[in-house]
Amino acid sequence: MLRISPHVVLTKDEHENPNQNQNQDADDMAGAVLLNKKSGTYFRLNPMAVTVFELLRAGQSPEAIVSALQARHPGAADRIPDDVQKVIATMRNSGVLI
Repeated sequence: MLRISPHVVLTKDEHENPNQNQNQDADDMAGAVLLNKKSGTYFRLNPMAVTVFELLRAGQSPEAIVSALQARHPGAADRIPDDVQKVIATMRNSGVLI
């Protein structure tokens, strides 16, 4: 099971996207920043990476995350597994996941 480091804090962008309408889901919203309070490093996340982070934090497996994203975005279903794998690898390498 992948765990989020206790030193990591997620801060979502508070700036609303002027092109966003009220019916868009969270994957279409602005991104966020992850801050590692121990090391002082921070990472900018795009909306898909925010969803991956939040689902990992909720205890979802990488496979479940892929399935959830594919259900939300069937037009991109073929590239979602690689994208999720890359996000998780980056989070592991940067100490966000332990």
